[in-house]
Amino acid sequence: MKTSTHKPGTRPSRNDLHNLGSLISYDDHGLERCLGYLMHFEGHGVYEPRFGRVDVTPAEAEQHNRALSLAEIQGLDETCEVGQGAVFYPAEAPGGSIIVSTWTGDRIAEATRTGHRIRFSRNGKTFVGRGTPGAAVFFKRID
Repeated sequence: MKTSTHKPGTRPSRNDLHNLGSLISYDDHGLERCLGYLMHFEGHGVYEPRFGRVDVTPAEAEQHNRALSLAEIQGLDETCEVGQGAVFYPAEAPGGSIIVSTWTGDRIAEATRTGHRIRFSRNGKTFVGRGTPGAAVFFKRID
């Protein structure tokens, strides 16, 4: 791991970023943290929700987003305990079904909805969240 000169609360420089070409991370008070989903705006650069513009190429951002989406799915399947959860994105599909996906569109599961309550099961685990299709929803494991 590189030695970081990153100051907490500030945007990490390119030299502070680890694992370029995969799940991009940085040192935060001795903890390795990954960047959130990255958005590329042609002519303006790549942006991250916490730090704003980051010195990452569009190709690195695409690789990072793919790795982050797969890590979220892996965490849901392998390590998510009752009471834990994550933010996913329900959307109404043609025919009226609800599909829950990661931010990049990787499908998590088909869901049911009662009012604002959205529920899905995956690999023997059940998750519930409150929200509406088209918006980010925090889903918590209930069994």
